[in-house]
Amino acid sequence: MKTCSKCSEEKPAVEFGLRRRSPDGLQAWCRDCRREYQRDYIRQHRDLARHRESQNRYRIRHREKHRAHGILRKAVQSGRMVVPTWCQRCGCVTELEAHHHDYGKPLAVEWLCSICHGLAHRSGHGGAHAGL
Repeated sequence: MKTCSKCSEEKPAVEFGLRRRSPDGLQAWCRDCRREYQRDYIRQHRDLARHRESQNRYRIRHREKHRAHGILRKAVQSGRMVVPTWCQRCGCVTELEAHHHDYGKPLAVEWLCSICHGLAHRSGHGGAHAGL
C-alpha cells in the first residue's frame, strides 16, 4: 500500500506508475490523479491552431510517407489488402503494424508486431526479435 501525495488516499502499489529514480520505484501520484492532471494540462495549454500548423508542416516535410499511409489505410478498409494475424518476423499473434521499406511502394509492407516494428526502425536495416 502507498499513499498518493496528491489525493492523500492509500492505494495498492499497482495503482501507481513506475519511476525508476524513486526509492520505491513508483510515482508519487496515483494513476487517477496523474491522468486528471494531464487532461487538465492539455485542456489549458493546447493551442489548437498551433497544433494544426505543426501537423501540416510535418505532412509537407514527409509528404511521401503520409501518402503511403493513406493509400494503405484505404486498401485495408476497402478489403483490397488483408492484415495477417501473426508477425512476419517472429510469428507472434497480436495486433500488427505496417512497416514500409519504401514509401514509393505504399502497398509493399511487412506486417510486424510493435516490438519487431520498433527494432526495424531502430536498427535501420531490420533487427531480429526472435519472439521475445
